[in-house]
Amino acid sequence: MKKSLAALSATLVLSLPAAHAANNVGQCVYPKTKVGANGNLVFRHPIYVLDAPNATAPKRALTAFAAFTVKAEAPGGFVQLVTVPNYDLPNPDSVAGKVIGWAKLSDFDFQELRNCN
Repeated sequence: MKKSLAALSATLVLSLPAAHAANNVGQCVYPKTKVGANGNLVFRHPIYVLDAPNATAPKRALTAFAAFTVKAEAPGGFVQLVTVPNYDLPNPDSVAGKVIGWAKLSDFDFQELRNCN
């Protein structure tokens, strides 16, 4: 009984990180950046936002150094990005939840939800 309980506990503990990592919906992401020659943040490389989750969809360059929330995931590493509240405004939620488009998750770093603003 103790062996089976220990085995079950170990299995559950080992499966938790995999289950958490399998779905990024609701996570906060920020574009990957580096410090430029003038000391300001710059994108590591151009980040494109697409109208649909495929590489042939119309695209535009991301220009905002801002955090986003992942609304949905699609095959190929695409995530749908939505805006987060802007606490510099009188009504922070007025700009939250607007769909930006689809982007590659590999172009973003995860950020703690408490810092997602």
